Amino acid sequence: MGTRRKKIMSQPVLFLTELLSLLSSHCIFVAAVSADCKCIVFDSTYGKEYGVFKSPNWPVPYEDNINCLLYTFISEQNYLIKLVFDEFDLGKSNLRCKYGDYVKLYLHLKEPLVNQNTSHNTFLCGKLSDIQQTHYSSGSALIFEFHTDWRHENNTGFRGTFRFLNKTLFQTVGEHQNGTKCDYKFISEKINQSKGRFFSPQYPSTYPKDVECSYQFIGRQNERVKIIFEQVHLQKSDLSCLNDPDNIEIHDGDSAESPVIEHLCNINTFVETVSTGPELYIVFRSQSHFPSQGFKATFQFEDDSTFGGDTETPLMAPPCIQTIDSDNSKNGTFTSSNYSGPYPVNIHCVYHFTGRGRERVQILFTDFDLYLPSDEAKDCEGPIDAVMVFITINGQKERLNNFCGNNLPPQLMSNGPSMTVEFKSYQTPSNVKGFRAIYRFVTNFGITAGVQDPQQVCGFIFNSTVRTNGTFTSPNYPGLYPRATECHYFFYGKGSERLTLTFAYFDVEGVSPCTTDLASDFVEFSNFRTVDRKIPRHCGGKKPKIIESDGDFFRVAFKSNGKFDGTGFEAFYQFRNYVDPLTVKRISGVASLNPWKVSTLSPLLLITLWLMVL
Repeated sequence: MGTRRKKIMSQPVLFLTELLSLLSSHCIFVAAVSADCKCIVFDSTYGKEYGVFKSPNWPVPYEDNINCLLYTFISEQNYLIKLVFDEFDLGKSNLRCKYGDYVKLYLHLKEPLVNQNTSHNTFLCGKLSDIQQTHYSSGSALIFEFHTDWRHENNTGFRGTFRFLNKTLFQTVGEHQNGTKCDYKFISEKINQSKGRFFSPQYPSTYPKDVECSYQFIGRQNERVKIIFEQVHLQKSDLSCLNDPDNIEIHDGDSAESPVIEHLCNINTFVETVSTGPELYIVFRSQSHFPSQGFKATFQFEDDSTFGGDTETPLMAPPCIQTIDSDNSKNGTFTSSNYSGPYPVNIHCVYHFTGRGRERVQILFTDFDLYLPSDEAKDCEGPIDAVMVFITINGQKERLNNFCGNNLPPQLMSNGPSMTVEFKSYQTPSNVKGFRAIYRFVTNFGITAGVQDPQQVCGFIFNSTVRTNGTFTSPNYPGLYPRATECHYFFYGKGSERLTLTFAYFDVEGVSPCTTDLASDFVEFSNFRTVDRKIPRHCGGKKPKIIESDGDFFRVAFKSNGKFDGTGFEAFYQFRNYVDPLTVKRISGVASLNPWKVSTLSPLLLITLWLMVL
């Protein structure tokens, strides 16, 4: 395909007339590299930043046997192309869309040319619900091929919009490191602003395969680094981040050897992380065969004095607000007003807890006595005295629960470094005393067994050389486990040892087969660091049977989503010496038998041995 215009002669005149009627005035026709292909070109030099594209005859069903029709979009060098399919209806003859009717997308082109050897990105077919609607080029050209086969199934084709976008909208603010594909440094003293943006390579188009990028943030001594991942769109899967081939690791320090404080995979929005010191190191890895869009994020170097003080305050602020950050206090107590006397009427108090790094907020109520007018209000909804607990998931304020009456709430834990507790009162009899609670900023997720792994956000190592048996629990047990949390337990035995797990308690929200499609939390077992299909996932309220490892290594993974709560699990582990029955030596005589072993022999064998002795 070239840029010289040529007249198409091989298609019927009627087809060409219908096609022309559907195209805007800035489209031109050019000949393709292959004689079989015809081209429709949308060029930004014709003065429009956006426009519409359609399949032939849309919305009337398209013709069959369209061997190859190329839609080519060409922008200026400092622009890229955004493509959105608003309507889509193609015949679907197989799951991968490689045959029959399909659209074949080329997103990463260095020039507006394709041939049989050009690498494509994806095929599209079926209905609108079957496809990803929005696509971006990584450069100034984008091409897609439309193909139909001989079967005429009355599908209407597609209609969409395109737009030319300035690349500077997606430019990483930082120093690109020479000799690397995508390593950047952000040094507070060198950049002329305290905040900015950074992106995965080729964003907003799909990131490359088999790439590893690093983003190093170096602040002044009195600064901390605050990162907000506004959008994370990696390969969608049902795996934990430990096994997901595309993932983001955030290290609390200056290198990949520093402790991991956040691990992201799959799809997330507005995930916030704050370093404990002036440096932060982020690693993005892509190892999957199906790259997705990637991520966009913001960074900010914050002075220590501003930490914990940027919480949004409503225009009508409550009369009592407490902001508690981990720099000033790692643990303490908070109470209702006038505790342990009657709290005021019509009061609204807010307690903001803010940690950093790997810290999570743990709340334990030690006294709880609120006025409850009737048994009908036990759902704690409506204008009644109640304590409400909120966390943040995907940038949205989510309520964990409301608590009222005089039943002690369960122990609670945040899914991130912050949590908000609100207390509202409407009526106050003289015989109620309010509440008292203990707060802690913890880095061990409330898990006291094992040795915490610094290269995991929530990972714990159990080694038989340290202890051969013990118990381990889900995070925050026996309270409610935190939402949107992933923890791993690694068991290392000696070469001749095997691990046995026995569950004393099990309450993990979910339904079999415990997949994310069913909004299930789950516990997963593996004889490897990767997924082990031999042992099924477990969720619900039924305890797993006794589990034994195949070798001297075993891994247990716990993962919760952002929707439901449970109290988790408590399990007993034991390393035992394993003797292969095929290597056991045969008994050579009665004299070498222990008395308990003799008692297990059959009567006939005992008589035979006795006669041999006589």
